[in-house]
Amino acid sequence: MNRLSLPLRFSTLRSSFQFKLFLRFTLFSAAITVLCVTLFVLHEIHENRHHATEMLQLQAHALADTVRLPLYAENADLLNSFAAETLLLPEIRAVEIVSARGKLLVQISSVPPGSREELVRQSAEVHAHPLALSPEQALSGEQGGGGDLVGEVRLYRGTDDLWQQGRRLAALSVVLATVCWLFVCLSCYLILRRVTFSFNLLMRGLENVHGGDYVSRIAILSDDEPGRASASVNELAESLRQRQEENRRLHAELMAAMEFEIASKEQLVAVNMDLEKEIEQRTQARQELKNLVEQLPMGIVWSGERGEIEYLNAFMLQTFGYGADEAPDLCALFALICPDKAYRDSVAEKRLAAIEAWEQGSQATFYEVNALCKDGSQRHLNCSNQRSGSRIVDIMIDMTERELLQQQIVRNQKLESIGVLAGGIAHNFNNALTGVLGYISFAKKFLESSHGAHELLLQAEKATMRAAGFANQLLSFAKGGAPLRKGVPVATLVEESVQFSTGGSNVTVSLDLPPDLPPVYVDDGQMRQAFNCICINAVQAMPEGGRLTVRGRRVSGEEERLPASLCGCYVELSFQDEGCGIRDEHRSSIFTPYFTTKAQLGTGLGLATVHSIITRHGGVITFDTQLGKGTTFTIYLPVFCIEPAAPQQKEPEPVA
Repeated sequence: MNRLSLPLRFSTLRSSFQFKLFLRFTLFSAAITVLCVTLFVLHEIHENRHHATEMLQLQAHALADTVRLPLYAENADLLNSFAAETLLLPEIRAVEIVSARGKLLVQISSVPPGSREELVRQSAEVHAHPLALSPEQALSGEQGGGGDLVGEVRLYRGTDDLWQQGRRLAALSVVLATVCWLFVCLSCYLILRRVTFSFNLLMRGLENVHGGDYVSRIAILSDDEPGRASASVNELAESLRQRQEENRRLHAELMAAMEFEIASKEQLVAVNMDLEKEIEQRTQARQELKNLVEQLPMGIVWSGERGEIEYLNAFMLQTFGYGADEAPDLCALFALICPDKAYRDSVAEKRLAAIEAWEQGSQATFYEVNALCKDGSQRHLNCSNQRSGSRIVDIMIDMTERELLQQQIVRNQKLESIGVLAGGIAHNFNNALTGVLGYISFAKKFLESSHGAHELLLQAEKATMRAAGFANQLLSFAKGGAPLRKGVPVATLVEESVQFSTGGSNVTVSLDLPPDLPPVYVDDGQMRQAFNCICINAVQAMPEGGRLTVRGRRVSGEEERLPASLCGCYVELSFQDEGCGIRDEHRSSIFTPYFTTKAQLGTGLGLATVHSIITRHGGVITFDTQLGKGTTFTIYLPVFCIEPAAPQQKEPEPVA
């Protein structure tokens, strides 16, 4: 019986308020005692260590004063003698004396090998004819002025004695703190036992009430807080007894009402199941419709009667770059994509007309809109409108890529026809130049180099060679000769072209070509011609000087947005000048053969040839310009692979 009562008593003691309060107070007092003892011991250790450091500093300065003359004379024997005497001092483990040049003159140590004792180091500089130092200055580490530096004295002190003092102090502090803590705990227990007696009576009364005994009452021993609480508990027990009787009567009435409620609830459950099934079907249908709209290759906008936008599909966000936070309603959306107010008003009129036509039962009316995207690009849209209940649906079909493709087809046909004409002209012109060049060379043989006509023939020969180069350029534009592609280090190729094209000009060149830029799969001769042409155009666009910035990096269609016709890995090269820029009316003709804005200098074949070369290599060239600020040409070239696919090449036709 006693064996069972001991665990029960211990469990009751653990759950009592007195035990918890006593436990918290003792733990708190123990924590405070440990903290105070720890801080006291740490403070004493720190003070002892600080005192030892100051004494070591004084000893270092004393040795510095003693060895001044021997150190100046670098008398090693005398220095060793002084160092040995210093090593005899208590706790001195090592002495080092260093000259002003950093040479170690004396090094004596009494530290046994393998010792792990922590050493404290102090040093003192030795000056010639120093000013006198006070003890306070020596302790603070100040050096005497007025003399040249002769050397330095270093003393190393052991710390075993400091650790022994600290351990003795810690042990004594722990013993005293433990005695004090036990005395405080005993006093606390006696005080709490007397204070909590009234609370124990109150708790037993509350336990009786909690157990359903509303008849028993708590004995009131005093008029203090526990006594008043006991009286309140007695009143509560009487009130609960009366309510218990009332609850029994209400329980019977409630059971009758619940039976009726259960019957009604079964009917509601059946109705709710039907509604949930219908809601699920509608939700699924709506989600399928939303998924379909998200995949459509056209913009879909749902808006309310007041113009607030309720939905934008993914095509709108990808094409224009504006989200719901930037365009909460149609007015804000059209203000962004049509910044010109007059044009925006005309678009609004066309939109209202399309909505009215739909309401009258007519077929969908389409109208064209030129929209401005967030990235500054223009999009040509074919728009129509429909009404769905209280919503208005705007449908926007992007015609930009289709129109660009049509323009590219027309341009290719134009270039093809011009290329055929240019090839024929260049072929015949080259034949004529061959004869002229032959006669000039033949005539030079009959004249001495000092003859006046010899120089004229030489100039004529150079002019003929330039004309032949122009003819070859025409042939390169017309047929180009199939490029003999191979892996070429593009960084080296660009650097050579930039240096060649900008040499002798007042243009500053800035190259930003990473060393890990991969090689490209191109014909190095044709690509050098393209780079030279772009750089020469940049130099001519900056006659007063400026900066030509060339950048290169590797791009991938999976990671970045490339021109529509590209996919895979490419090297992106950008040539940025600070010239006058290109006018808007010249943008569409910049790659057209024989188009030039330099009437006296240009032939109109430079950029057309560049476009032809880049296109034949499977690349793309684009440009961005700002009038008065400059132009940036961007070239994308395919990265060289280890086993590139063999391109279908035609044998170059010989030039007559």
